[in-house]
Amino acid sequence: MNIGLLQILLFAGCIQAILLATYLFFHSAIRGSRLFGFLLLFLAIHLFLVTNDRQEFFMQFPHLLHVTWLVPSLYGPIILIFVRRITRYSLKSSLVEWLYFVPFVLLAVYHMPFYLQSANEKQAYIADFALSVKDDFGLINQLVNVLHVTFFSASLWFYNLYRKKILNYAASEETRLLWLGNFLWINLAIVCVGVAVFYARKYNLPVVGSIYPYHFLGVIFLIYWSAYKLIRQPAIFQSETEEGGFAEVSEVQSAQEAARPVTEQHRQLAEDIKKLMEEEKLYRTAGLTLLDLCAKVKSNKQYVSEAINLVFGKNFYDFVNEYRLKEFTDKLESQEDQNLTLLGIASNAGFNSKATFNAVFKKHYGMTPSEYQRGNSNVQKTKIK
Repeated sequence: MNIGLLQILLFAGCIQAILLATYLFFHSAIRGSRLFGFLLLFLAIHLFLVTNDRQEFFMQFPHLLHVTWLVPSLYGPIILIFVRRITRYSLKSSLVEWLYFVPFVLLAVYHMPFYLQSANEKQAYIADFALSVKDDFGLINQLVNVLHVTFFSASLWFYNLYRKKILNYAASEETRLLWLGNFLWINLAIVCVGVAVFYARKYNLPVVGSIYPYHFLGVIFLIYWSAYKLIRQPAIFQSETEEGGFAEVSEVQSAQEAARPVTEQHRQLAEDIKKLMEEEKLYRTAGLTLLDLCAKVKSNKQYVSEAINLVFGKNFYDFVNEYRLKEFTDKLESQEDQNLTLLGIASNAGFNSKATFNAVFKKHYGMTPSEYQRGNSNVQKTKIK
């Protein structure tokens, strides 16, 4: 790949990042969407400067020199706060989150004397371009690498803690969390490669050092992958109110609903819901949400939720998943679908991912599907794929 093609790809990545950021600013209502939009804009600036990382460019635009020393220090804090929003550890700005930007502020203060220099002073500095490039590998930028690893590791910690804590989430929530996990791991991989390239260039290790600036193709991939997911799985960027929301019901809400009297209307609605599940097998619909059920029974979200909670003593997702689990175990024991894998049977019952199926099954039965199968002599032996 020649450098001309690389520049085209990097510039295309800039445009894609701006387009995706524009969508997030104006058409997405999930928590943290604007944070992700700002991240994409900063990435676009970074990619644009890498695309033009040449002496003649900075001689013409000297005030853009070393902007890439400062902008990357925003990535970690923004992504960590974004993860906190998506995982509901923090629903609004807090003092702790503002403290995440202290390294950025300190770096801005440290570099301010250089940024305030005149164009002529900066051009004199750029004239010795080799020296200006050498300065890229000073102690301050090494500390920025440490910040990257620290913030991304913290983001992954929050994410993994959340996934372990929450088992009952809507299919759209699962889609978003799966995307977020992949996004974080890809980011961490890019950071690790970037750090390796940084030190290879610092210590003149030609093989690894020559990867610069090609390792920014990883950033391009991340941007286009996010755009692709937006097209193929728009639920990732939709608001929780549109998609039926989060599946967990708080203890306070459950207690409040349990204290309400069960009316005849509740019982009739519950009977209609039960009929949909048992006769129409509505639970087989992958990604079924509370709003989908409301549309079927022609009632509102609050009343349907109350009917399920008061009459059946369950929240919506527990209620639906129990039907799915019953169909799975019935078919497993009857060997009706003996040509299918366990995951295939679960998929036909309405589960749309292996992770959710395993988590729900273990929560309900206290064992994995494979363990359940081994404990039942009537069940044909097969493997989850």
